Amino acid sequence: MRLFITTLSLLSVISFGHALAGYGTSLLGNEINSQYVIYGLAGGFICGGLALLLWYRHRKDFFDYEDENQNV
Repeated sequence: MRLFITTLSLLSVISFGHALAGYGTSLLGNEINSQYVIYGLAGGFICGGLALLLWYRHRKDFFDYEDENQNV
């Protein structure tokens, strides 16, 4: 599960980069590629939201909770 959540997080960063690339074409003198921007933002928010949702549901797997009443 950890690897899948990490992969979703990386995909969200890549998707947001894709949106920036569509917007950045205007700096080179071209028009803004709205299709890149829309798909990049949509993919970024979807992958990021899924990663946060899965992390929230499985957060107990990521941390080691010790029993407070345990005597060592």
